[in-house]
Amino acid sequence: MRRWPRRLMAALGSAAATLGLVLVPSTAAHAATCTTYYISSSSGSDSNDGCSTSTPWKTLTNVNSTTFTAGNQILFQSGGSWTGELQPQGSGASGNQIVVSSYGSGAAPILNGGGAAATIYLKDQQYWTIQNLEITNPAASAALRSGIQLENDTTGILAGIHILNNNIHDVKGYWANVQNPVQPSQSSGIAFDVTDNNTTSGWDDVQISNNTLTHDDAGGIYIGSLVGLNHNINTTSVVIDGNTLTDMGGNDIVCVFCASPVIQNNVATDNGYRYSGAGLWNGWTTNAVFQNNEVSRQYRNFVDGQAFDIDNNNTGTVIQYNWSHDNPFGFTEWCCRSGFGAKTSVIRYNISQNDGASNAVFPGMGGVDSSTTAQVYNNTIYMGEGDNGGVTGGTPNSTVAFSNNIVYKLGTGGYSTTRTTWTHNLFYGNHPASEPADSAKITADPLFVNPGAGGTGRSSAAVYKLRSGSPALGAGAVVSGNGGQDYFGNSVSATAAPNIGAYNGPAVSGPTAHAGAYWPLEEGSGTATADLTGGANNGTLQAGASWTTGKVGSGAVSLTGASNSWVDVPTPAVDTSGSYTVSAWVKPNSLTGNQTYASIDGTTISPFYLQLSGGTFAFTVRSSDSTGATFKQVTGGSPAVGTWYHLTGVYDNSAHTIALYVNGQLQGTTAFSSPWKATGHTTIGRAKWNGANVDFANGAIDDVRMIPRAMTAREAYALGTGAAGYYQLDEGSGHTVTNVLGNTDDGYTEGNATWAGSGKIGSDSLSFDGTAVTMAVIPSSVIDTGQSYTVGAWVKLNSVSGNNQTFASLVGGKVSPFYLQLSGGKFTFVTRASDANASTATSVTAGSAATTGTWYHVLGVYDSSAQTISLYVNGTLQGSTSFTSPWKTNGATLIGAGTYNQGPVDFTNGQIDDVHFYNRVLSTAEIQSLAAG
Repeated sequence: MRRWPRRLMAALGSAAATLGLVLVPSTAAHAATCTTYYISSSSGSDSNDGCSTSTPWKTLTNVNSTTFTAGNQILFQSGGSWTGELQPQGSGASGNQIVVSSYGSGAAPILNGGGAAATIYLKDQQYWTIQNLEITNPAASAALRSGIQLENDTTGILAGIHILNNNIHDVKGYWANVQNPVQPSQSSGIAFDVTDNNTTSGWDDVQISNNTLTHDDAGGIYIGSLVGLNHNINTTSVVIDGNTLTDMGGNDIVCVFCASPVIQNNVATDNGYRYSGAGLWNGWTTNAVFQNNEVSRQYRNFVDGQAFDIDNNNTGTVIQYNWSHDNPFGFTEWCCRSGFGAKTSVIRYNISQNDGASNAVFPGMGGVDSSTTAQVYNNTIYMGEGDNGGVTGGTPNSTVAFSNNIVYKLGTGGYSTTRTTWTHNLFYGNHPASEPADSAKITADPLFVNPGAGGTGRSSAAVYKLRSGSPALGAGAVVSGNGGQDYFGNSVSATAAPNIGAYNGPAVSGPTAHAGAYWPLEEGSGTATADLTGGANNGTLQAGASWTTGKVGSGAVSLTGASNSWVDVPTPAVDTSGSYTVSAWVKPNSLTGNQTYASIDGTTISPFYLQLSGGTFAFTVRSSDSTGATFKQVTGGSPAVGTWYHLTGVYDNSAHTIALYVNGQLQGTTAFSSPWKATGHTTIGRAKWNGANVDFANGAIDDVRMIPRAMTAREAYALGTGAAGYYQLDEGSGHTVTNVLGNTDDGYTEGNATWAGSGKIGSDSLSFDGTAVTMAVIPSSVIDTGQSYTVGAWVKLNSVSGNNQTFASLVGGKVSPFYLQLSGGKFTFVTRASDANASTATSVTAGSAATTGTWYHVLGVYDSSAQTISLYVNGTLQGSTSFTSPWKTNGATLIGAGTYNQGPVDFTNGQIDDVHFYNRVLSTAEIQSLAAG
């Protein structure tokens, strides 16, 4: 919750100017004599009159000493560059703006503030358009500093500020978060500041559209005042539309003291890493509309961090039609407390994917004010595996009504339900004990097109449309004043029952079948089981199959060996004429006969059999779709009844070999060069022979995968030893870091993290330069730090002196529960006793100092049974010590940084490769296998 500062005493002693009065700078301004002025850094001269392209001015000097009038234009030559603060004088008139823009062809003219308080500064002026410019304001150190700064130090309203189509980047501003009683209204890419000497000043007709803002501090677009409190709500006709904001230090877009602002069609990505703040928010504002925006990968460096924030003293805020994804601290919060909180608000027709792991999707409900209303309806919420944050958090001061929402939740987080009502919602996936009561509750699969597969762009949320047979179709309740349309523009009737969720159109086709599938088998009831790679290969339990306790997660299928006991998938999950991998956890009830755990049907036989055969495990392949076909087989393992084993079969079409792994250990390889493509059903628990169903499995099967490539030995080891997450860091391009096991979210790089081009394991690694917020973020909890766990990584350091360098950690509320790091020049594994800055740190440190330029394998273990932590370097135990106070965080996972005082710290300066996470203690042999490289 934001702690708003006390009222800041005004630093200026001069009286506020009256409306329309132009304050003349220390150098007297002369009146404009031309209609249009031209400035050329290459061919101009300040001795010219500036009135034509043949007689342009050269520098900013004449521009800053001229008082311009309505209809004037100030045009900078394309391709030119100027350094210093642009501070032209004068005001335009209603319908007759003064325009600052460009002329000629080529790149946009560059205005570089060179560390000035602002690159463009207008004080007590109105009716200006600033457009088509490149604006930057770098400096060696941060200070109060803006790209474009608008000041209203009058007691009245200034109108007609239009900021259009500019590229505003590298503004080195500053804000001391909420520890300092100042808001960043004088330190943002675009900043509007009204005086704190009175309550009556404001703005009218503000248009901020189609600008691109990149790497600006302390934030992007801020309309408000230094204190941000106690003004009249006088700023009107604000439209903030179509802007792209990337790497803002704190807030993205803020409107304070605004009446009916519209904030729409903006894209905000990778923001909030250096300062406190949320993505898009408002305060002391009435009837704000936030719509059709995309906010992703928002972070924080102290408090907040949500994609949207309905802050204090707002009334009538509507948040609708937005696409929010991969925001660890949540989708929308309310702020701040009873008597100083958010008043009437509506959140509707939004789609949220993988938000809230470090908090909740809807945190801060304590900010819903007393004696007010809050409605949350027809939203679609998807929380993938490892996204263990809550759906709701906090206790509102008035009732919050949740209706017609879909919550598709694979993580373990729960709900805060005090002073909430729930009706006609659909809850699917994990059902915690705190799941709300709802008399019209639906718990069946909503049948999204491709849940979890949304990406960049609002249109990518089409994966959350509803397929034929969805129980959400037409199952909602009519909501009065429902806005009339859904996320996708479909109409919503005022009288007919709507769909549940953000999609109100008719049923759509299912996803196109594609290669690859992953069945976690977690459903626990019913007969359907979902393919989490995109829903194209969903399965159905046959009559003799049932649910049981699983090896991975809570569920598994129980099969009896009878001819009706298997799982049918009506599509071929992989192309068996090319490379593929098939894997499963299995627990046999019997060791007799052939028992096939996973296969695909040909016309006559199966092309492969991952199976138990002759009392041992086997991966068997056949050379053609005939009972007379030759076969190749790899066998291994000594199975026992009632024990879980992990089996992986691999066909490598390049090497022309098959391989079998049992519990991650290679059992053998053999040549095979005659693959063929099976086009029938995929089966879990049986195979095909001579056109008939055969080899029915008798036991439990869990976590089945079919992958359209040959898995490497390293991947098979991670999968077969039950890794909770494995980040190879071999992508080599882009910003995504992939969990190759698919059992938690993929992550993304931030700051100056780049691909090194080489690594210790595989083809690449991530390179970090030690600067602030250079790290990788996984928006989910890869491990449970309240139980035993192991985390390991290969690291090669550029420096071994200076600050701590953390290689892997999780985000807590205030601190990380552990830090696998370099400290004092030595590798160290540190755990904290509680989620507090002052909590006791327990550590184990390596005996020898690390050196630069050398690859090391560093691994930390917490053993909940022994109540110890241990550190291994290159597979050798460095020491163990007692640790008795573990705690669980649902926060995001970090590679290359830790968390302290609610913000990222301890950034790595070097390379990191091949990061493993386990929810158990590894054996010495397993640790040495990881360290073997």
